[in-house]
Amino acid sequence: MNKTGVSGTRRRLPCFKDAIREDSGSAIIEFVVLALPLMIPIVIYLGVVHQNSTINSDLHNLARQSARAFITSPNESYEYARLQSIVNLFEKRVLQPDGIVEIPTLSVECSATPCLTPDSRVKVTASLISIRQRFSGIFRFITAPEVQFSASDVQIVDAWR
Repeated sequence: MNKTGVSGTRRRLPCFKDAIREDSGSAIIEFVVLALPLMIPIVIYLGVVHQNSTINSDLHNLARQSARAFITSPNESYEYARLQSIVNLFEKRVLQPDGIVEIPTLSVECSATPCLTPDSRVKVTASLISIRQRFSGIFRFITAPEVQFSASDVQIVDAWR
């Protein structure tokens, strides 16, 4: 203590150089500056991959169900009506809940004429053109291309027709 009764040690205010040398909080700053800008595109990419795999899975399921309905028709007058009802039902119960607003198209190829000939192969292909939504905000200048999806399934007409 000195004559005035105040302790002799003076507290020094931290200067800018000392604040830079100090490491506390630097990990948070590095994470914000480096990791977040790299993680945002990865999250967007994984979302697009998930949506594409969902569409592919749904289309394969539609093609399989449609081919099965086609070959189990009692006669040829019901084939295309059954396919249309499956597409309508599939659109309402599977595609719309998955956020897919486009309607798939079906094409049928038969290895024999008529299609329901015993032991003939029937190939049903489900196709969908997905129109990507435009981004908004600062990303509004980015346009996503249309993407063509397709899935096929082959079924064999039973031999006891």
